Amino acid sequence: MPRMLIKNANILSMDPAVGDFDDADILIEDDKILAVGPNIEAGDTEVVDGRGRIVTPGLVNAHIHTWEYQLRGIGADWVSSRDYHANMHKKLATHYEARDVYLGNLLGALNQLRNGTTTIVDWCHILRDAEMTDTAIDALEASGI
Repeated sequence: MPRMLIKNANILSMDPAVGDFDDADILIEDDKILAVGPNIEAGDTEVVDGRGRIVTPGLVNAHIHTWEYQLRGIGADWVSSRDYHANMHKKLATHYEARDVYLGNLLGALNQLRNGTTTIVDWCHILRDAEMTDTAIDALEASGI
C-alpha cells in the first residue's frame, strides 16, 4: 500500500496513549499507521478526505456462520434452535459442496469488511471433508479479513 493520509477525520483510537480527536489526520504506509494527530504534513502522499467520517479500529464479530451468507434472511419464522437445526443442517446444508462454502465464506467475509469488521470467529460447522475445510480457509484468506 502506498502512503496515504486521511485528513480531518473524527478519530476514536481506543488507545489512551493516542487519544481521540474531533478533527485530525492519520498517516498510513505499508499497512501500518505511522502517525495520528492534527495537521500532519506528509509531502507526496495520497490524501483521503475524512471530513464527516469517524475512524475507529476494526470491529470483532465473535460469532458468525460465514458459510451461511447466501442464506441470509431465510428462517425468519423459525421458532428455535430446533427449527434451525432441522431446516439448516438436515435440509439446506446437505446440498452444500466445497464451492458453496467458498462462496459463502468469501462473500460473508467481504460483507464483514465492508461494514467495519476486521476480525471474525467463524463457526464453520458445515465441513464434511478436507476439501470443504481447505476451501473455507482459502475464501477467508482471499477476502483479506
